[in-house]
Amino acid sequence: MTAHSYEAITLTVADDIAQLTLNRPATLNALNEAMFREIPMAIDEAAVAGARALLITGAGRGFCSGADLVGRGFAPTTTEAQRETVNRIGFEKVISLVRGINEAPMPVVCAINGVAAGGGVGIALAGDVILMATSARFVLTFVPKLGLVPDVGATWYLTRMAGRARTMAASLLGDAISSQDAERWGLVARVIDDAQLHAEAMAICRRLADGPQTAVAGTRRLVDAAPEMPIGAHILLERDLQSQLIGSAEHLEGIAAFREKRPARFGQPR
Repeated sequence: MTAHSYEAITLTVADDIAQLTLNRPATLNALNEAMFREIPMAIDEAAVAGARALLITGAGRGFCSGADLVGRGFAPTTTEAQRETVNRIGFEKVISLVRGINEAPMPVVCAINGVAAGGGVGIALAGDVILMATSARFVLTFVPKLGLVPDVGATWYLTRMAGRARTMAASLLGDAISSQDAERWGLVARVIDDAQLHAEAMAICRRLADGPQTAVAGTRRLVDAAPEMPIGAHILLERDLQSQLIGSAEHLEGIAAFREKRPARFGQPR
């Protein structure tokens, strides 16, 4: 096992699986400057370490409570234009975080072990496979509590998953979304008993890590591109990806395993 040292998160890599844990439990893993900086760094380190699947979860009772409103300070500014300029520069950390998760080279499993509020909603919904503890909930606190628009990609993910009506109501009113409603709305793949969440998430990571990596990456591209593409363009992307795979080492191993009635050994010596 490889463990890396960070201030606001922990990262371990073992048996091709990386686990990134948001690790500020006293604040329900509120996002501070260190966490914004360290999450993309950890994903890069996990890739270098050869991780074939990534689990993101939270330490303690919560997944992520959003921005750290207690520990955050605001730089003094003299004009409205200066304030906006400072804020735009500061927002680069949010962009880096969203891109870091969305562009992770390995599939991402999010295990939502407790409340995901504010920007934590965007992190939670960025996963490729999203699991939610029965007791967990989503809360978009930005508009009604803070006078801000939702960020960390929350409305982009939520609109695509749940539609405009539900996203608008959840964003403007800030009512909590239970795990049962999250599953019904299509926000999560599965709701799991709290005590079984981590084991189930690791089991899914194991299946993904053992899977055909090129096909996994291509499928992630196809699914993410689908809402933005007409079918004519999407089928061409499908053609390009499939043309790279037919007859490849992964494909041939899958066929051999099927014919020999055995589990496929993708990425492993035959």
